[in-house]
Amino acid sequence: MRRHALWILIGLLAAGLISSCGDETTSPKTVDQLGTVRSALDTYLNSAGMTATMSAQALFDNLNDGNTANDPYVLSVRSATDYAKGHIPGAHNVSWREIADPTKLAGLPTDRQIVVYCYTAHTGAVATTCLNAMGYDAVNLRWGIMAWTRDATVRVASPFNDATDAHDYPIESTVNTLTTTYELPSLDVTSSKDPEEIVRAAAAAYTGDSGIAPTISAQAVFDNLNDGNAANDYFVISVRSAADYAKGHIPGAYNIPYKDIAKMANLEKLPTDKTIVVYCYTGHTAGIATTALRMMGYSAVNMKFGIMTWTRDATARVASPFNDATDAHDYTFNTGTNP
Repeated sequence: MRRHALWILIGLLAAGLISSCGDETTSPKTVDQLGTVRSALDTYLNSAGMTATMSAQALFDNLNDGNTANDPYVLSVRSATDYAKGHIPGAHNVSWREIADPTKLAGLPTDRQIVVYCYTAHTGAVATTCLNAMGYDAVNLRWGIMAWTRDATVRVASPFNDATDAHDYPIESTVNTLTTTYELPSLDVTSSKDPEEIVRAAAAAYTGDSGIAPTISAQAVFDNLNDGNAANDYFVISVRSAADYAKGHIPGAYNIPYKDIAKMANLEKLPTDKTIVVYCYTGHTAGIATTALRMMGYSAVNMKFGIMTWTRDATARVASPFNDATDAHDYTFNTGTNP
């Protein structure tokens, strides 16, 4: 029902963005694809009850409450090889790179929630955002497989480690105001005039491009901003709350809370000729904002692990980084190619 209602709404919005030549009976000639995708994303980000993540504890409790009728559809978006090494019992597998593939989407339910997980929650956020924009009801598992099991073979990747992954790069509290306006991206991802297909194609254009990396390290961002060449500097956006942005942010960074990233007033302040580096607290909500920007035609990348990897300053961090001792569990997992 949620997906059906969403597409009625997006269809009505898109209808107002269609222009045609001749009289009112003439078939539409063009569709504002950016407007269609933006509307879908903004609808998701500002929907009632929208939440970015679900904890591993909450998922485990749900799957083991003795009531299978309320079980979500669990989706691993890790590689097929890593899925086979270990996955949440009952989880299905679709690589995040294939999340907008029509053949893969055909196997996903539209009548129950989809809980998505990956390695550390970064590509899980990508897949979750794409699914929600396409009208599914999806939520990202906080911290990914790292929170479900401590088994290193199943994890494959390594979780955030404060001792080795965090830096003590400078921060500032000065509020930087977005004032310059830019032309919006020109989005052309499909010849279809169907709103649902336009959004799917926008998701596929990002996730299906193997040349686009979903994350960037804090080290790479620091090096870019301090290489002595201001002309190549990244355009940095903090998608944390305004209050937390003011407590400390990357020098020169601007602030747009992640739920406002698809607002037209904010998009008009973002450049299309620079790489936009997005960061949040731990990488989760920046993954949502980065995906939204990518779907709308911007060149954006998520700073892996968020502010946690830029500074160890607890006041600037606000939240706490992943802690293997307290955030990870030893829940059971299945191996092999079947759920």
